[in-house]
Amino acid sequence: MKTEIAAAQDNAVRREKRKASVRRGLFIASFIGIPILHFLVFFVYTNADTILLSFQTFDNMTGGYKWVGFRNYSEFFHQFVTPNTVLPKAIRNSIYFFLLNDFVILPLSFFAAFFLYKKMPLGNVFRVLFFIPSIISVVVLTMLFSFMFDSSIGVVDSLLRAIGLERVIPDLGWFGDKRTAMPLLLLYCVWAGIGYNVVLLSGAMSRVPSEIVESGRLDGLTMFREMRSITLPLTGSTISTLLMMGVTVIFTLFMQPQLITNGGPNGETYTIALYIVNAIRSDGNLTMGATVGILCALVGTPIVLVVRKVLEKVFPVYEY
Repeated sequence: MKTEIAAAQDNAVRREKRKASVRRGLFIASFIGIPILHFLVFFVYTNADTILLSFQTFDNMTGGYKWVGFRNYSEFFHQFVTPNTVLPKAIRNSIYFFLLNDFVILPLSFFAAFFLYKKMPLGNVFRVLFFIPSIISVVVLTMLFSFMFDSSIGVVDSLLRAIGLERVIPDLGWFGDKRTAMPLLLLYCVWAGIGYNVVLLSGAMSRVPSEIVESGRLDGLTMFREMRSITLPLTGSTISTLLMMGVTVIFTLFMQPQLITNGGPNGETYTIALYIVNAIRSDGNLTMGATVGILCALVGTPIVLVVRKVLEKVFPVYEY
């Protein structure tokens, strides 16, 4: 009798352990299952489908897709030897935006953040001027910028006419003339991009230990030596992040040129992302958009990896 009771107790304990194990497994699965499902659906499936689409084309006769092998890729490279095509302009402009971001906007942002951190005169006023573009919606910001150069109500045209320089106003408007459309779009990116970088760099500079700065001053460091020898190395991780974001601009910049110029005039302000979207949305050429996307991934991935390795050596992580 005692043996039967002991066996029943052992069975009950084992059942409770199994139930606890099942509950623990379900609890763990609820945490890791959703991210895995998200990864499979929105990364693996979508990328696999994009790769398959790049080898197909839409057949108007059957209303479906048919395999064409590497024809889309051949048409992609053929655009580089065909005059007056948009794609080479899109690649060129995307490189311009990358160079602007990493070699103009970022250095200006660093200097601005440093001098604001040093509590320069009228520092609060400059903080507001820098930060406003970073907290306003891109749609609102592009509308404000477009109104500034509007041919009928724009502030710029009104000022030029007031001082007798109406002859410099383009006949087709600032965004309708291919000589001025792209420079103005680059100017917008400078105006809108500095504030975001200043916010991040200011946060990084505020974490620099004051003891290090004070010891540098005791050793006779000037402000610019302090910036070069202390602030720049100790904010290297943030600078590296912003530089990496600048690399991704080559392949992702879309909203600004789409809202301001929609790629015009004559494709002079196209970017790679805008080209892909318009190929799908306006031309209905989903397969060419997929082809360009795959090529961007093949080119962009090694570029990002190489830049990351270089930045790790240029800006090592300091512990303080």
